[in-house]
Amino acid sequence: AKRVAASCVWLAGKLEESPRKSKHIIFVFHRMECRRENLPIEFLDVFSKKYSELRRDLIRTERHLLKEMGFICHVEHPHKFISNYLATLEAPELTQEAWNLANDSLRTTLCVRFKSEVVACGVVYAAARRHRVPLPEDPPWWTVFDADEAGIQEVCSVLAHLYSLPKAQYIPVYK
Repeated sequence: AKRVAASCVWLAGKLEESPRKSKHIIFVFHRMECRRENLPIEFLDVFSKKYSELRRDLIRTERHLLKEMGFICHVEHPHKFISNYLATLEAPELTQEAWNLANDSLRTTLCVRFKSEVVACGVVYAAARRHRVPLPEDPPWWTVFDADEAGIQEVCSVLAHLYSLPKAQYIPVYK
C-alpha cells in the first residue's frame, strides 16, 4: 500500500502538470515511514542500495498503475465549463457555489464516471437549487450543454451523499 500510495502521488503530479522528482517522492514517503514506525529519521543517500530499490519499486508500481488504467489518464475537470454555462444561463451569482461543488466533486468518482460537461451541469443544477435560482425548462437547459437529466441527478445524488458523511478527522501520521 505504501508503494502504491507513493506511485499514485508521483503519477498525479505528472497528470496535473506539477511533476515532482522521484527522489523527492521517495524522501517524503521514507520520512513518513520513519515517523510512523517511531524510528530515527535517517538520511537516504541517493547512491545507496535502499534508494535504488525504492526508486525501482516506484517506477515499476507506476507502470502497473498505468497498465491497470489502460493508459487512459486524461481527466478533464468540470471547472472550465462552469463559467461558460453560467454566462449562457445568465446566472453569474451561482459561480462560487458551483465552483465549490465542482471542487468537492473531485473527492468522488464523478470525474471518471461522467463526462465533464455532465458534472458541470450537475453542479450548476445543485447550485441553482441551493440558491433557489430558476433555470430554463422549455427546452431543458442541459440539452444545450450535451448532458442528460439522469446524469445530472446522479451527480446531485453523489454530492448529497458526500455531504451526508461525517467530517474528516485528523489522524496523526506517527504513533
